[in-house]
Amino acid sequence: MLEKIRDGSQGIVAKSILGVVILSFALAGIGSYLGSSSEVPAAVVNGTEISSAKLEQKFQQERSRLEGQFGEMFKAISSDNAYMASIRQSVLERLIADELIEQMAAQMGLRVGNDEIKQAIFDMPEFQIDGVFDNDRYLSLVRRAGYRVEQFREMLRVDMTRQQLMAAVVGSDFVLESEGLATALLEQQQRDIRFIAIKAQDFNQEIVIADQQVSDYYELNNGQFKTQELLSLEYVELKVADLLAQVTVSDEAVQVAYDENIASYQTDARRKVAHILIEIGDDQAVAMAKAQAILDRVTAGEDFAALAAQLSDDTFSGENGGDLDWIEPGVMDPEFEQAAFALGKGQVSGLVKSSFGYHLIKVTDLEAQVTQPFIDVAATIRQELEESEAKELFFEVQQQLADVSFEVPENLEEAAIAIGAKVKDTSLFTRSTVPAHLNYPELLTAAYSDAVLIDQVNSDVIEITADHHIVVRVKEHKPSEIKPLTEVNSQIVNFLKNQQAVELAKTKAQEYLAQWNSGSEIADVTVSEKKGLTRDARDVAPEIVSAAFSLAKPVDGQYANALVTTSSGQAIVSLVKVTAATAVEEQLIPVLARLQRTQSDVTYRAFITSLKNASEVTYPTGQ
Repeated sequence: MLEKIRDGSQGIVAKSILGVVILSFALAGIGSYLGSSSEVPAAVVNGTEISSAKLEQKFQQERSRLEGQFGEMFKAISSDNAYMASIRQSVLERLIADELIEQMAAQMGLRVGNDEIKQAIFDMPEFQIDGVFDNDRYLSLVRRAGYRVEQFREMLRVDMTRQQLMAAVVGSDFVLESEGLATALLEQQQRDIRFIAIKAQDFNQEIVIADQQVSDYYELNNGQFKTQELLSLEYVELKVADLLAQVTVSDEAVQVAYDENIASYQTDARRKVAHILIEIGDDQAVAMAKAQAILDRVTAGEDFAALAAQLSDDTFSGENGGDLDWIEPGVMDPEFEQAAFALGKGQVSGLVKSSFGYHLIKVTDLEAQVTQPFIDVAATIRQELEESEAKELFFEVQQQLADVSFEVPENLEEAAIAIGAKVKDTSLFTRSTVPAHLNYPELLTAAYSDAVLIDQVNSDVIEITADHHIVVRVKEHKPSEIKPLTEVNSQIVNFLKNQQAVELAKTKAQEYLAQWNSGSEIADVTVSEKKGLTRDARDVAPEIVSAAFSLAKPVDGQYANALVTTSSGQAIVSLVKVTAATAVEEQLIPVLARLQRTQSDVTYRAFITSLKNASEVTYPTGQ
């Protein structure tokens, strides 16, 4: 089994899956590899916790993706708590699936080698400039995300190992060429048909609807004729941005802020370093002796870069003479960092032991700490101070807004005067046409609450964002009500006519079908013919196309007939001839690929289900 899995990971499908290694995924969840917290986990998979923080992070990523996909519509979608809960659950199930796959890969001893990781990094477009891998860009992006290079590579190893297992699982599936050929032949088959379309609207003129029929329908179905509830609001809003004009920051305050936070305007001292790494493996003494032997050769004058390329277990940096580029405090392992920053330019450390093994470190260049001049950052400091004071003022004014709008619940004028704002209002709107600037779930919940809607008092202060609060009250409310019969009479007449017309069309279609089934032709009716009909035809009603390809092939001149409901009424369809497809070789490859994807998806789902059934998965947070 293990050998089959390993062999399977080398197949075409497997390699295509292994090729999809996305930087955004790799940089998203490193915390799970570095430690744990005391929080209640979202799930526990065979004793391994999936943190609530990781679930929240992945959920927010999915939420952002959906927001980008749906745009303004997302506000309405996200207001459905049940829907968003289902999204969160699906995200958690994906995390559980990843953990199950990772655990299985570990049990089977699967591991991705350094060369494969290096190639994956080289192939990532995020690390390329004009299609070519750029080491400076790679180091910059990884460090900008707050991670050490070694951490990123180890996390990538875990992800690629997981991908390797799944590639082997789905790579063991196959679709026979004969299956693909049969599918292609079916899809490219053509059919000659004849059909009669019977439009329901053609029967409308012969239908008379009595007043009593209209009245009876209205009484039984008056709920269909309700008007939409209408609401208009008055509101007072408070924004931090609106308070900036009231804030003044002195030059002295800007200078004090600069002096007190001088460290914020200083760039850290940096070291450009190269290293030779000897991994400890199973025998620490052997690793230490090997590292010492290399150090002795460096001390004796041998070229550090050449030794790194030849002997370092970090083959990725070794190809560049051990170069790790510029490092800053807080980026590398503490032991590595302490040794590196104790060296001068051109100096080589002694043996340095870290969690990765034994290092020899050489400083190839260094930069001293640099302080930005006050004049260069004064404008930024002033803006930050203004925003900070505006936020402090915001909370004071927000309390005034809350107090006055509560103490004077019958209007918003007093609250507006108290905070120096204006009362704004809206025109009437429905629940589906809420003005965009007020279309927030929290606001609508308050606006339609009994206190605001029925008792006609001001709402509590509603937090739209941390910097944007609002109070609303009802300006005008028009409840939903049943429209009078006189207003909907013609609507009911048309509906009843259409209803009866559909039945008459169906009856007529059944008569025609019986005649065709008996072998008789139908007089005074337009019979349409379509030769060479394909499954993707757009010039024939889709219901007719579907019926045509579900009918049995004619035998001894006996046509197969069917009755079908269409969007405009009824139709009877007769299959006259089936033309087999020829020369489907061009379609065979994409058909096989599509069938393979479908089969792989089925296999993946079955594999995850089997892993989950054989595992202990719990949801401590009640997911």
